[in-house]
Amino acid sequence: MKNWKTSYTPHILGVFLLWNMLSCGPSTSRHTAENRRDTATASADVDAPLQAKILASKKVLEKQLREGANRFNEVSEVPKAAFGMEELHATVVEVKDLLWNDGGYLEWENDKFARKIHDIFGIVIPTDSSELYRYVNLFEPCDTTSIYHRNNGIDYNGFFIVKPENLITDFYYLPELIDYQLLYSDLSEKEKGFSKTSYHQEYHTTVEIEKWMELAARNDEYSLESQRKFNRRLILNRHRFLFENDDSCLNWLLEHDPFFLERLVKKFGWTANGKLLHWAVTQTRFNPSNPDDFGSLFWKKNCDGSLKIHANTFKLLQTLYAPSAASEVHFLLEDLQGYMEYIVYTPHPAIMDKQRVEILAHVVYFAEQYKYKRLDNGQRWSHHRMMGRLRFMLDEKERKILEDNHYFGLPNFREWWDAADYDEYYIDGEYNGPWGRDNEPLTEPEWREKVTGKQL
Repeated sequence: MKNWKTSYTPHILGVFLLWNMLSCGPSTSRHTAENRRDTATASADVDAPLQAKILASKKVLEKQLREGANRFNEVSEVPKAAFGMEELHATVVEVKDLLWNDGGYLEWENDKFARKIHDIFGIVIPTDSSELYRYVNLFEPCDTTSIYHRNNGIDYNGFFIVKPENLITDFYYLPELIDYQLLYSDLSEKEKGFSKTSYHQEYHTTVEIEKWMELAARNDEYSLESQRKFNRRLILNRHRFLFENDDSCLNWLLEHDPFFLERLVKKFGWTANGKLLHWAVTQTRFNPSNPDDFGSLFWKKNCDGSLKIHANTFKLLQTLYAPSAASEVHFLLEDLQGYMEYIVYTPHPAIMDKQRVEILAHVVYFAEQYKYKRLDNGQRWSHHRMMGRLRFMLDEKERKILEDNHYFGLPNFREWWDAADYDEYYIDGEYNGPWGRDNEPLTEPEWREKVTGKQL
């Protein structure tokens, strides 16, 4: 079970002022300016291991101040070099302090943290500390290559799962998390003398350096203080939402962290949170120019090649789109039909035929229910004829996949499949006719009489 942290951990870089309203929930501790230390040797009561961490982080901070916040040539911004492991360690130290001391975050036992990571991201991590860092790529979740560059949302976007601290975090430079000018006046003074230019080995050119102190001097939304407040609140809210099931953080995250949330549903297939799933479903329509975005609501291919169907999505849709909601159901069925045609007629080398038929079976099974439900005015949503459409589209090999897999265990599927023979005839004419004033389809009784030779 989760336990409150039983011993207070002194701030590794010195205790700093906590900004008000960092997160969606209250903070359990407050630090004052009288507590802070400017140097690692300011107090004799700092034990040796802690002092070593302080000095290591201070070394990282000096390196980052010397390199500056941003670099430019005469044309554009020049990317920084990859960060090192010592810099990642320093980031984790600050994130841990924020979560446990300032944020009131609960300490997770190894096995429960590993289970939560698997439930949300589908990633298996060891419960011991044999693996300290696991990089998670938000663009390509199955790509396990670690990326040691600051996220820019274009080339890089990911985070680290961190052991044994049992937390997740993006990489941040230390000035993006702490008020270094308050905590380290000696380094703050030293920064003033650092060069404003540097020779970039890869680009073979001299670049201009924008110092962190210049960002700290700004008073607009791009100020360093504003960035820190945002970063710290983002860290707290992600953890409280994901690991403490605190839905009060969701609205803030939807406004300020929508890409991460969308990836949770559409890339990692996390559909357990109803409010988040509702947001993802209601903002996503079928778009022929990006059909897989719509499809990601319903299934994902796991990194081991297996298929995961999102049953929670279908349950939510069933709640959202009652048969009496005429216009909404119409748009939903149109989207499902468009996606169905895309899956059938577009090659999908990344998935096997059986997986493709299974996806189609679930999509059509959901849509076909409306054929057997009536609107308030007594009419039925049968004109979409989704099961008949599937019968028309599948070839013999694909039909055999359905039969051999017992219609994937979907109740009533076989019954609805058999009952859609007339709909298949109708859809055939819709695609190959087409039906019109001079080519009207037979009614179902007329068609059955023609097929069976018996008058109904």
